[in-house]
Amino acid sequence: MLKSPSPSALSVLVVDDDENIRMVLQRALSKLGYHVSTARSAEEALSTLERSFFQVVISDIMMEEMTGIELLQQIKEMNSLMQIYIMTAHSNLPNVIQCMKGGAYDYFEKPLKVEEVVTSLREAQRRAERWSELFKRHSAAASQEFSSEDS
Repeated sequence: MLKSPSPSALSVLVVDDDENIRMVLQRALSKLGYHVSTARSAEEALSTLERSFFQVVISDIMMEEMTGIELLQQIKEMNSLMQIYIMTAHSNLPNVIQCMKGGAYDYFEKPLKVEEVVTSLREAQRRAERWSELFKRHSAAASQEFSSEDS
């Protein structure tokens, strides 16, 4: 049984040129309480990422204009902490290695098993909550140091 995410659910961007994959993931993850948007290309994803904040990107590897590996590299340049997951129907070891070296958190083979995606998103949620907690704590400490220096 799939458990719903916490009230501070992740925002997820699903990138795939296959509309069926986008819609299946959007429906399944939205039902579980995740905030899901979709993009049909890497270019659309980059444009969306410039306008909106997402904690997770799930991208197909084989797309027409730009591959998921190229998208992964560009997103990591924009935000090195972005949690990126790659999915593909054309799995091979060199691609898996390249994605993981490039900073992907996981690699899903198609046909997708939504349970596997949700398991990875639970891990992503835990990381995002931990990073947020650490950021708040260190930001508060830094602002206290800054205000004590002004005194």
